[in-house]
Amino acid sequence: TLTAAPIYTQHIADNTATDVITVTVPNANHAAAIKLTILSSNGSTDAFESSRCAEGLVVLARTTGANVVAVAATLDLTQIATVAAGATHTLAYDLSAIVGAVGASNTFTIRVTIDDSGNLGSNQAVVLAELINSEATGVTMAAA
Repeated sequence: TLTAAPIYTQHIADNTATDVITVTVPNANHAAAIKLTILSSNGSTDAFESSRCAEGLVVLARTTGANVVAVAATLDLTQIATVAAGATHTLAYDLSAIVGAVGASNTFTIRVTIDDSGNLGSNQAVVLAELINSEATGVTMAAA
């Protein structure tokens, strides 16, 4: 099954991994992928001087009685648009540690980092997340 949810996060602190999505995986056999489209921006006081887009992909696998294994692929299809003399920024994402015992539900978060290189801008991100489940139910995601 496919589930999509736009997640809006604003005012991400400079160069700080910020939770945007929480993923929950029940204690059962599961396979899933989460496709991410990320739009980040920065600029003084929400001036949107610089906008960057990228796509990411998280894949996960779990068998009953074992912790989930989740891996984030390298960002792809990246591009930046910056107004003349505007501040720029970099964009990254990663996964938190897995939380939960082998016999219980596991959770982890998908985190976004924006580095404005000290431009003292206002950083924000909009994330579109599409969850592809191998089972009809099971793995879920929600705004962090």
